[in-house]
Amino acid sequence: MANRNWASGGKIYSMHVSPVLLDCNFVIDSTNGNGLGIRSLKGPAIQNVFMYTSATPGVGNSNPATPSIVVTNPNPAPGTIIVQLQDGYNRSFSGFDSVVSPASGSALQVDNSALTAGIPYIITTLGNSTPAQLQAIGLPAGITPAVGVSFIATAVGAGPGTSTTRVMTSAAAGSGLCTIETVGDPNLSISPVPGSTQGFGAQFILQIRNYSGAIAAPANGTVISLAMYLSNSSIIVQGE
Repeated sequence: MANRNWASGGKIYSMHVSPVLLDCNFVIDSTNGNGLGIRSLKGPAIQNVFMYTSATPGVGNSNPATPSIVVTNPNPAPGTIIVQLQDGYNRSFSGFDSVVSPASGSALQVDNSALTAGIPYIITTLGNSTPAQLQAIGLPAGITPAVGVSFIATAVGAGPGTSTTRVMTSAAAGSGLCTIETVGDPNLSISPVPGSTQGFGAQFILQIRNYSGAIAAPANGTVISLAMYLSNSSIIVQGE
């Protein structure tokens, strides 16, 4: 947490009544045996995220309100994301996303002059390099070495020739993802009929487009973060 004196008036205000901000992140993994098309879903109140899978479509999380109803991945076309929330909401205001490209190429040993100064690298195997040895090739002194940490190389390598620490660059083609767009009007699928047997709350359908504008699946290993700004109230204020 930042240790500073924040401005006493530094608050965020909203004219919306009972606004709710939900977020989640997950890793694209179309070949995973779980049959969900993704893995490592994290996000409070997010029930499921489904994408295309080459495996047998798997069973997702059941809703706490209807635990006996099985919710299975409908296996949408590549490039499609289905987001299911645990609850229904009254209105969808907005949404946004961020993307982390996967690593690719050969895992490089940090002690054999395989690095290039000025290039960003990602630690993929922590290995036996000491923090000091990693700092000698560019890791900032205040960052604890861990798998997933990125840094700008300041040297071509450092440490003993027996180092087991490995790094990689991000994929040359990136994630292949340019934009994420909503399909249809989410306000029409955000508030399911009370007592319905669909087994989940609000649902959003999104599509991924590549740099040519075509709908396409992102590269496996890409991390996608989504956020949804919603209303939990039926009150409509002036201007809405």
